[in-house]
Amino acid sequence: MKFPPFFRPLIFLLVLPTSWVHAWNGTGHQEVVAVAWSALDKPTRARVDRLLQSQQLIPGTRNQTGEAAWMGAALWPDQLRDRNDTSISDTPPGSLKEWLRRAGTGERTRRWHYTDRDVAHSFQQRPHGLLEPALNAQIRLLGDSTLPAHDRAIALAWVSHLVADAHQPLHCASRAVPGQPGEQDAGGNLITVIDAGRKPPDPIALHRWWDELPGQARPGSPRFNKALIRLLQHSLLLTDKDLIQPPIHWIEESFNLARTQVYPGLLPDPDLAGTYLIRQDYWLNGHDIMQARLALAGRRLAYVVTQALKDLP
Repeated sequence: MKFPPFFRPLIFLLVLPTSWVHAWNGTGHQEVVAVAWSALDKPTRARVDRLLQSQQLIPGTRNQTGEAAWMGAALWPDQLRDRNDTSISDTPPGSLKEWLRRAGTGERTRRWHYTDRDVAHSFQQRPHGLLEPALNAQIRLLGDSTLPAHDRAIALAWVSHLVADAHQPLHCASRAVPGQPGEQDAGGNLITVIDAGRKPPDPIALHRWWDELPGQARPGSPRFNKALIRLLQHSLLLTDKDLIQPPIHWIEESFNLARTQVYPGLLPDPDLAGTYLIRQDYWLNGHDIMQARLALAGRRLAYVVTQALKDLP
């Protein structure tokens, strides 16, 4: 697709996202919960439900029970994300109490959603973002038998959301911006792509393209249920070894996918410098990666929640 010369300098402005840290869209997060719910036994489902009914803070859980309430809780951290947050520091809270307080208010939580590492270097580098410590802290809070149910419900919402974030490759990796030494692309937010399959095929950020791979489907709709069946089929291929890995392992998986497939598969647009084309083979591979990652996230979420809530009656 060609753009008039006067229009090209404006493309970067058009594709800048309203937030830098969206992960899987709402459909994706709800699909992760649906996979997790399907994997829970009845006692654990009842524990999840009681926890969520113990609080009135999370809007999406009101007048909802069970799986629907859990889906609403998993979306909540994105609603909190940008409240009172101008921080550029990767210094984590100094105590579990502070992790819990911020989880309930949303204060300075924007950087909890990602942990970017430069794909040009090894995974052992220091990341930008707090996804890993945030997820570990919320898992500990979820399993803390000394906390009231309300606080553990807040942690459940965050664990449910951040497990999904950790499985989105561009929440765990960045790449240098061509021609701008020292500048990273913020998980693909500074990379412009054009996908002829989109309606309309407007230029968007690579990060947003990956966020929207799950599509738009309402839970319970035929389209959602069809996608869920495919995810459940994927999940049946997983072994216990796949599930018991710690969060740092999930993040490294995402990093490696970004390094070996997400970035290398991009085709430069011959007519527009700095822009990349989404080909059919890239879309098909991206869709396969998305399905595998959502299925993994759902089963791993179920495992984490089951282990964390064993103390509850």
